[in-house]
This record gives sequence, C-alpha cells and structure tokens, in this order.
Amino acid sequence: HHLVTPITNMLLSTSRLAASALRPGLRPGAAVARAAGVGGCDLHRPTLCLRRGMAGSRYAITDDEKAAAWQGLKASGWAEVEGERDAMNKTFTFGDFTEAWAFMSGTALVAEKMDHHPEWFNVYNRVEVTLSTHDTGGLSKLDFVLAKRMDEIEAKSKN
Repeated sequence: HHLVTPITNMLLSTSRLAASALRPGLRPGAAVARAAGVGGCDLHRPTLCLRRGMAGSRYAITDDEKAAAWQGLKASGWAEVEGERDAMNKTFTFGDFTEAWAFMSGTALVAEKMDHHPEWFNVYNRVEVTLSTHDTGGLSKLDFVLAKRMDEIEAKSKN
C-alpha cells in the first residue's frame, strides 16, 4: 500500500510526458527531444535521421563525449559490456515485481517516443538492461540519453 502512491505518481508523470508529446501541432517525440536536449532530428523516428545520413552528425558520439557521458552513468551502476560489443548495461533492483513493472512501463513510454528500445530481461524485482544503437553499430547519444532517463525513472519509483 505504501508503494502505490509513488508508483502511481511516477506513472502519471511519465504519462503526462507522453501525452504532451502527442498534443496537436507538436511532432511526436518533440517533448522527449526537448527534454533530452536533442534538436534537429525527431527522436520519435531516429531511423529516418539515420537514413538521411544524419547518424554521423546527430547521434554519433565522439570519444571525448563518450568519456564525459560515462562519468555520471558509471556512478549510478551502468557499465560497458565486456567483449567486442559496443554497448552498456545495468541491473536495476526494486522492492518487488510491481515496482519493477512500473519502472519498465515508464521506460517503455519514453523509449517508444524516442523510437529507441532497450534490450531487457525481467525476473520478479530485477530488470537487466542493455543499450546499444544497432543502426550505428554501437553506442550513440541516444543510448546515453535513454540511460539517464532510466536512472531518473528509477529514482522516482523509489521515492
């Protein structure tokens, strides 16, 4: 019962973000793009940007940008995937299945608006996540934006 209010608030907050992205006259994904600080390309359809040859300019990430982005994420538990794959992963642990599901639901709404979907696996209170941009063959700005949003959703679910 004590978890219902925080989970409900988190879902409502995420739903408001999703609803704001669907207001008449506002491109789908524009609210998420503004919140993520990404302009020019519609985060709702990054594959269109990739097809237009904008992947290198809009979503690609330099080594310096990647190093700076990792600083905050490694402290919150994100790690580079070992081996040859250019990806990041993190295991989120919640109090129970309901909290884990609420986190996944909130993340799903954001990911859908970005048209950038995580690889994930859920068992009871644990959600294992891997992020990589398949169209660019590795990590991109989208992965770092989504990772940060997932951390924010996790923090809201635990308040």
